[in-house]
Amino acid sequence: MTIPRTQRKPSAPGDRIIPVKVRNSRINGRGLFATADLPGRRKLGEISGQVVKLPGAWKTVEQSDKIYLIELNPRQALECSTGNSFRYLNHSCAANCYMRIIRNRVEVYTLRPVKAGAELTVNYGMTPHKDGMRCGCGAPNCKGRI
Repeated sequence: MTIPRTQRKPSAPGDRIIPVKVRNSRINGRGLFATADLPGRRKLGEISGQVVKLPGAWKTVEQSDKIYLIELNPRQALECSTGNSFRYLNHSCAANCYMRIIRNRVEVYTLRPVKAGAELTVNYGMTPHKDGMRCGCGAPNCKGRI
């Protein structure tokens, strides 16, 4: 009997290792980069962190120049500043990945095929900062602010 992939433990034989690496980013600080070609519409993994209460968490983030907070619902967020390497996903107005929230989990998927060496990015959406934050993605369609 074959156990469906979603029911296996992450370290089960046959599970793939996602070929990514954290390194310096031209967008902002550190970033997450593909070390091999990645197919489109493929789950890469989950962002780890601690579930915290809103709106208190937003008040803390407003004082920071880096955001490691993902709103899960109107009352909770995932604080991922000490999470796994997916916390280094930078914003891009022309993102090549997206986040999918399922219950209190945040999954990361590729939007389209990604070449080895490319930085993996997501569109952050709204920011709690009063006037937004400067965007440094450099995409042709960059809005200039997040």
